[in-house]
Amino acid sequence: MIEVNHIKTLSEHKAAVYALCEGAESHLFFSGGSDQYVIQWNLETMEAEKVVSKSPTTIVSLCYLKQYNYLLIGQIEGGVHVIDLTENKEVKYLKIHKGYIFDIQFIESKNEIVFSSGDGSISIWSVPDFKLLFQTQIGKSKNRRMAYSENRKELAVASGNGLVQLLNVEDWSKKKTLQCSEGAVYSVCYTSNSQELLIGDKDAHLHVFDLTTNQLTKSIPAHNWAIYDIAIAPNSTLFATGSRDKTVKVWEVSEPKVLKRLEGFKDKAHTHSVNGLLWTNYQAYLLSAGDDKTIKVWSIKEGK
Repeated sequence: MIEVNHIKTLSEHKAAVYALCEGAESHLFFSGGSDQYVIQWNLETMEAEKVVSKSPTTIVSLCYLKQYNYLLIGQIEGGVHVIDLTENKEVKYLKIHKGYIFDIQFIESKNEIVFSSGDGSISIWSVPDFKLLFQTQIGKSKNRRMAYSENRKELAVASGNGLVQLLNVEDWSKKKTLQCSEGAVYSVCYTSNSQELLIGDKDAHLHVFDLTTNQLTKSIPAHNWAIYDIAIAPNSTLFATGSRDKTVKVWEVSEPKVLKRLEGFKDKAHTHSVNGLLWTNYQAYLLSAGDDKTIKVWSIKEGK
């Protein structure tokens, strides 16, 4: 059993919210979207603290580098702005891709950053000088979410051709290709022990791939529309999915089953597509961002 409570609806954005990422401290986070603003929020006060940046185009991804106090802003046109939050200024503009920067992952052990793009490629850059190391074509389809496993030294890349590519981050060679879906794969997430990969697709199915046996163990009709994001709880026993069908679902990791469906006015849930999730370490709050211009803050506690 779990207890779920709606804590707050954050509504400073003036258009769809696509991107969420953690901030310098556990109670801080950033958001961005179609209104082209990046906002820093404080979960202690449940208020917007400040506008960090105004982007020239729609923001689709964010990544905060705590060691450098840099914020990376991925955009619809394929560029990434690097903002030095200490100096409050842009220090780099990185533009090599021709499609959306759907996701940004920081490989801290190597001081490298990875961009996944709508042009079918990913690019790897060194940090903090942000020099391009190389760009590799994953396929002809859009690359959306990525997930990184420190234990496996592995990056999973979700592609529009129904595949998930597993890359060795040591040399960026391809380790394995997982055929998970006939439709596009939109989201990927490792479980905390890195033994399983959770995969969400365009056809609303949640797939569970066992990385120890190299077997697809489950394919669950989880939503009514595409699954746009998956997030693991800090305690590792729960995960959440967010979908175009306007719902957030909370699942048990050990035996994937829905424990709570958040939808409609009764739950104070989203009225439009859920685009992004962030499960924070602060009070273990789950954040969900949507096309309805809002960010929802959820308290999710497991019962005895």
